[in-house]
Parts: sequence; structure tokens; C-alpha cells
Amino acid sequence: MGYNFSNDKPIFLQLADVIKSDIVSGKFKITEKLPSVRDFAFLYGVNPNTVQKALQILEDDGLIVTDRTNGKFVAGSTEKIEAQKSKTITQEIDLFIEKMKSLGLGLDEIKNLINNRGE
Repeated sequence: MGYNFSNDKPIFLQLADVIKSDIVSGKFKITEKLPSVRDFAFLYGVNPNTVQKALQILEDDGLIVTDRTNGKFVAGSTEKIEAQKSKTITQEIDLFIEKMKSLGLGLDEIKNLINNRGE
């Protein structure tokens, strides 16, 4: 098993992003129990301490909660998840626009490409 993490930022941050994406996309449902730290570590081929650091970020962001005896769960707050989804969408759009601009495209050209792609 394992996951192809890049070298451009710490693995725990990348893992937090992957799990966050799984939450906002609905792969992990609201109030659903998450895999254990060991299961995540095996699934992504990382050290359990790396998983713990990633999960702590998500807990700090209010996306997951810990039940001391039952494990970690996706938070029950749809507002937090929707806010994170909106933030993620905005970040992805900004990255795309910057990449297109670096290729020499203007905003109008980018819009036209997107409009034509959708047809």
C-alpha cells in the first residue's frame, strides 16, 4: 500500500489535505467514524505519528472530533465542512488561474477555455 506524497511540503500536511478532501467530498460522511490511526498509517504507508499530526490539524480545524473511548469521527457540523469545501474550491481555482497566467493566458482566455470545455 502507500500513497505518492510529493517532496514540496511535509507529509503530515499533505495527508491532512487528503483526508480533508475526503471529508468535504463526502467520502467520509458527517458523524462517520474514521479509520484508526494504525489503519490510516497502513493505508497511506506512513508512520502513525504522521497520521496523528495530520488528524490533529483536522481536529483543530473543527472537521473531526475525538471520542476518547470510540475513536475519531467526522464532525457533525455541516457549516464547518461547507466552509472548508468553499475554501478548498477557492484555493484550487486560484491555483488554476495562476498556472494558466504563467502560461501567458489572460482571464478572458481562461474563461473562454472553460466555457468551451463545458460544451
